[in-house]
Amino acid sequence: MNILFVCTGNICRSPVAEYLLRDLVGAGLTVSSAGIAGLTGYAMDPRSVEYLRLRGIDGSDFTARRVSRRILKEQDLIVGFEQEHVNECLALEPAAISRTFRLCQLAAWHRNGDLHTLSELPAVRRSLPPVTGDHEDPIGFTSAEDYIRVLDGIASDVREVAALLVPVTAQR
Repeated sequence: MNILFVCTGNICRSPVAEYLLRDLVGAGLTVSSAGIAGLTGYAMDPRSVEYLRLRGIDGSDFTARRVSRRILKEQDLIVGFEQEHVNECLALEPAAISRTFRLCQLAAWHRNGDLHTLSELPAVRRSLPPVTGDHEDPIGFTSAEDYIRVLDGIASDVREVAALLVPVTAQR
């Protein structure tokens, strides 16, 4: 299974989610990230690297990239942080509509008991309740507390997504 996290620049939110999910689920999945305006070749924001380091994860080798139609075609699940990310992915690859969601949607559906496993998503996706909210972009934040607050929210939602994936990884 291939999972892609998509944000704007691919230096803050999506790489943090990528590394956190990979750490939570281990083998059996390919987890990656990209940005709709990806800062190709850039390192992860130092605040994000530090956030991961404090959780025992080394993100120092990360290199940002821009999302492309080819990348989207290879994914089983595409996870954006804002509706804009979902929209941009679908503009590039309309066929990905049944596998492209916002992180807060997947997390809320699991948290509220509407979705138990990722494998049931195709059958129930049209009947799932609407979810509002996004994970804001912390790139311009000057407050370390605000930056960490955003990443903590992402980490919480990534744990919910990991719980949706446990049956998938256990079968491999």
